[in-house]
Amino acid sequence: MGTEKPKFELFRQFSGKFALFWVILPNICAIAMWPVGGPSAAHGIFASGLLAILFCTVDRVWVRRVGLAICFALSTLLFIASSFNLELTKALSSLVYLSELNIGTSPEYVAAALLIVVALLAGLKFGAHVPRLALPGQKLMALAPIALLVNVDMVATAGTRGSYKSSAPADAPIDSAVLRNQISPKKIAARHLVVIMVESLGTPNNDYDRALYEKAWGNGRWSGRYDVSSGTTTYYGSTTNAELRELCAVWSDYQSYAFGKPDCLPWQFRKAGFDTTAIHSFSGSFFDRQTWYPKLGFERRIFEPELLAMGAAKCGGVFGGVCDTDIPHLIGDRLRQAGSKRQLVYWLTLNSHLPVAADESLHTQTCSTGDAQWDAKRPMLCRVYAIHQKLADAVAAEVMRPDFPDADILIVGDHMPPFFQRDMRTRYDDRHVPWIMLRRHHQTAAPRS
Repeated sequence: MGTEKPKFELFRQFSGKFALFWVILPNICAIAMWPVGGPSAAHGIFASGLLAILFCTVDRVWVRRVGLAICFALSTLLFIASSFNLELTKALSSLVYLSELNIGTSPEYVAAALLIVVALLAGLKFGAHVPRLALPGQKLMALAPIALLVNVDMVATAGTRGSYKSSAPADAPIDSAVLRNQISPKKIAARHLVVIMVESLGTPNNDYDRALYEKAWGNGRWSGRYDVSSGTTTYYGSTTNAELRELCAVWSDYQSYAFGKPDCLPWQFRKAGFDTTAIHSFSGSFFDRQTWYPKLGFERRIFEPELLAMGAAKCGGVFGGVCDTDIPHLIGDRLRQAGSKRQLVYWLTLNSHLPVAADESLHTQTCSTGDAQWDAKRPMLCRVYAIHQKLADAVAAEVMRPDFPDADILIVGDHMPPFFQRDMRTRYDDRHVPWIMLRRHHQTAAPRS
């Protein structure tokens, strides 16, 4: 009996207030997502929990409030970074672009922001007065809710954990649609090359979604004018990772890549005498593309202001920018006006960036795939397919025109749609994105297997 008392004494040093205000509330965003989906938040829970113990050894209320705000910021930022396959450094740097986003158009983002703000205010009011963790036993028992939360999170997020990956393993062989199709200045027989990277174009893994994908991007709609091949390529990370994957054949990101190398695709084509142009339907300051696009070898960069001046319309949504459906015709005009100069045109789309809002300018205020029950259950997914269908229709309307210049066209996804919801995320191949290669009928080059 004498040995039991110390054990119970240790349990009595557990602080429920510390567990609530310093462990649960700072991780409320991840916890709220457990029934729905989302990435593992284990690292954020553990890191913010250790900081919480440290700050709760201090008596001063203002220090505790600063510490609590830091715990909230750290856990939330790590959760967001994991959700969008961003490394922490990129997630931090992306905070400066928040003013460019229309967060209010997304009910999901508004609800998440309100939840975090309410939790933070409650923590600042009550958490700062939690009894100080002074004794070794108190600190030891403070680890219990942290460990419990980490383990519950691991179980709750097990189903989709493999689909969240911010970077490639060190030994992963490089893969890209450009490599699979052996694209280089010497192997392009057409006068021009157009590369279109489609935001959130993933590879469906079920019959219903696959039919929607085929309706938009299937080989049959292009075969009247082009030799069509298609396949998939491996992806890691976010959109900027995908851009370097295709344009420079590296698993890297713009923040860590050693620019200036002459082997990136735009440099290769530029040295071969091509004019090189990069187009993005959003601001050039977003992820600093206006700075590193020239380093890839793009002589001309066309972003939202220039596109609007050229006659493109403005579309709304969280990422409000130029309407993607207006860009194919502008590309066609550029090729038609090129004269004797061969062109490499690279275009990164925008409007299918998640979350896709119900927006009149995007024509997503209503959505139908032909199955009302399916549409009602998955409205966001329905809107993504609607955006991709309208984009594919706009591309096809331009490149199938009799006067569209002699060009090879590569269409490739950047990453699977980064849905939070588990049931929608699992509808996609979590390792590969699709590509479609269009070559004029007079060419016989085949993609590498």
